[in-house]
Amino acid sequence: MSTYGVGNMPHLPDENGDLWRRFGVSYQPRWLLIRADGTEEPGGGVPPDSIVQDALTPGAPG
Repeated sequence: MSTYGVGNMPHLPDENGDLWRRFGVSYQPRWLLIRADGTEEPGGGVPPDSIVQDALTPGAPG
């Protein structure tokens, strides 16, 4: 997490791979921002600063 600068974002353990399969994750690092309104934004590599800020700001628009 420190390598890609995402240590300040919530992370979910996926010990049996269920989340990987559900969201189509095929490699690391991958991320999926799930907003409070249910919209999703997937990506790979280092998340852009705007995504990180969106994830850390309660009620931020998508």
